[in-house]
Amino acid sequence: MTAIDKFIRLEAVGYWFEAGRQEGREVIVSFGDATLQLTSLKDQPLTHWSLLATQRIGTRGEAVIYSADPEQHEILEIEDRDMIRAISAVTSALAPAPSPRAGRWFWRGALLGVLALGLYFTPPVITKTATMLTPPARIETLSEQVQNRLTTDFGIACAGWQGQHALAGFSAKLFPDAPVKILVFTDQPNPVLALPGSAISFSRSVVEQAENPQNLATLAALAKAMSDNQRPLAAHIEALGPFGALRYLISGTLPPPKAAPTPLTPSGEDFIVARERLSAQGLSLFTLQKLAAEYGVGLPIAPVGQNAAPFTFEDFGTLQNICAE
Repeated sequence: MTAIDKFIRLEAVGYWFEAGRQEGREVIVSFGDATLQLTSLKDQPLTHWSLLATQRIGTRGEAVIYSADPEQHEILEIEDRDMIRAISAVTSALAPAPSPRAGRWFWRGALLGVLALGLYFTPPVITKTATMLTPPARIETLSEQVQNRLTTDFGIACAGWQGQHALAGFSAKLFPDAPVKILVFTDQPNPVLALPGSAISFSRSVVEQAENPQNLATLAALAKAMSDNQRPLAAHIEALGPFGALRYLISGTLPPPKAAPTPLTPSGEDFIVARERLSAQGLSLFTLQKLAAEYGVGLPIAPVGQNAAPFTFEDFGTLQNICAE
């Protein structure tokens, strides 16, 4: 029995993102003859991916993201754990066996591959590669360095016990499934910044002037979506320049930030991730839709959103008063 035969009857629902489309299409994923078959929910064949070419390129929450081409014109997002394990088993079984000299030449080959990236590919590809290969522990270290830089440059507000307690409560209610560190800086010029890892920062003025918790929650959800999509990490690596990114790939040492991060323009994918997070909690999406329109992003809102409740936080007034001190 081959690895494919073992899983030939396995099917799962996934989300297929085609090139140029900001929203995923719900599809049925199943195994074919050395391929992954993608069909519509109405059983219409859509496309098939070579299992040899299918690569795991990242995660989003519990879901694993795959692509079958280097430029990632199409990506597939799957949450089903059985299907994820099956894809891993089959692709491993189909991969050609390494030659006896593979271990001896591995590091030399990796170095030559990195150099080839610098010589033959564009800087965006180098940045994407370096971003994908950065481990979570290194991202958290960079996040701490960025937070220290912001503290030095702008001064931290809400630093006392009451302020930290209020911010933690706000974060816990908005992000119950994934704790997010929220900081407030006194003179931060930008209303909100997405930081590497699970952290975001507000300016004190935007907290003080927020008309209601919903407005602040929308900014936080969008910033968290940008962090989830590794936008702050990619921006930091891009700022190193192509040769700096290559040095990082070779050495594994990520330089600390030379300056406070600048705000990033949210993409359509960032708005979609924020929309899914808010809608999963039954929260109103219209503030997010209005913000998307300001950035020129069309963000359709499902009819159920009309009956959703605005985000509320009982200690919001206390948070504003503490941060104003």
